[in-house]
Amino acid sequence: MAAGDEITGTTGWPFSDADEQEGAANEPADDWTTARRRRPAQLTVIDPPAMAPRSPATRSAKSRVRTKVARMPRVRPRAALRRSEDDLTRVLPRFGAMHMSHALATGWLRSGGVRTKSTGNCSSKQVHHCTSLDSVRTGTIARMIELKRESGCPIMVTGGTEAGHAPGQYSHGNGYKLDISHNTCIDRHITRYHAKAGVRSDGARLYRSGSGTVFADESDHWDILFR
Repeated sequence: MAAGDEITGTTGWPFSDADEQEGAANEPADDWTTARRRRPAQLTVIDPPAMAPRSPATRSAKSRVRTKVARMPRVRPRAALRRSEDDLTRVLPRFGAMHMSHALATGWLRSGGVRTKSTGNCSSKQVHHCTSLDSVRTGTIARMIELKRESGCPIMVTGGTEAGHAPGQYSHGNGYKLDISHNTCIDRHITRYHAKAGVRSDGARLYRSGSGTVFADESDHWDILFR
């Protein structure tokens, strides 16, 4: 545009609308534009139930607010049985004074990693060279397994409720005492982590736990009173 030419129109654009339309009509359409114009529009499907307002019951069911009702986890029957066999200390508050059969007591000890040994390879309560757990207290067995877990030591039960032990209220025969073999691990655990409690009349050194268990160090075994 030469200097001095006057630009007409109110918008300041040197071409009219007719010229623009004519140029657009004469311009060849490219393939991309044609394809875009021919492609059908994508429709968005709206689910009416999803758009509907939720009812108060639905909102409360999906709410994260905790209520006062406790939900117990689902536990398979075999898992519950195995847990009850392993964690026997749960029975102490209510069932610690109950007495057990020899088979049940040895089964519980075995499940807790505690072994038993009998000099005469027998389990009769009336024979002194047998190792019997007949009529032993549930709390006694539970605390023996607890000792095994706390110490991490091998434990061998060599004496239970069989004849030949001293009588008394808190005796072997009444299910309060068990004998276990000496070994370096359990000897160190008892003497290191339990308080000295004097000497018994027969010369055995005594150690006492915080829960009241008394360990008597006899010549060839530990005589343990679980109260």
